[in-house]
Amino acid sequence: NTDAEGRLVLGDGVAYAAKHLNPHVILDMATLTGAQGIATGKRFGAVVSNDNDLEAWTVAAGKASGDFVHPLPYAPEFFRDEFKSKVADMKNSVKTRTNAQVSCAGQFIANHLGEYETSGKWIHVDMAYPVIEDDLATGFGVGLVQSLLASLP
Repeated sequence: NTDAEGRLVLGDGVAYAAKHLNPHVILDMATLTGAQGIATGKRFGAVVSNDNDLEAWTVAAGKASGDFVHPLPYAPEFFRDEFKSKVADMKNSVKTRTNAQVSCAGQFIANHLGEYETSGKWIHVDMAYPVIEDDLATGFGVGLVQSLLASLP
């Protein structure tokens, strides 16, 4: 799907990080889906993580910084099938548009983590709506990253 190209770049980035950098945590952030605005609105980004403590830490960092995020389901067992393809390793868009698209977009990225998905810690932040207001950039995400880095466990 040519309208879902950003997730290809994110998938490559997290795959490289997981395979070559041996990170403590992988954080990816993007204005990935219009569905984020439906799920969490204009003021909250959406966070998907494979680690409950990391998810809570990200929510707390959002509150501390004013760049609020709200957790969405991370459920590979429900979302992996969305990317099955008859002609490729996986599709880059969902089969069912009514099945938690923000979580599914995060799952697409998680699909590229390889073994790190179960052995490492990963956070995905979709911030499509909070980054802009009245056609101007809000700076959303900068404070969140600063707060996350300042409070590394």
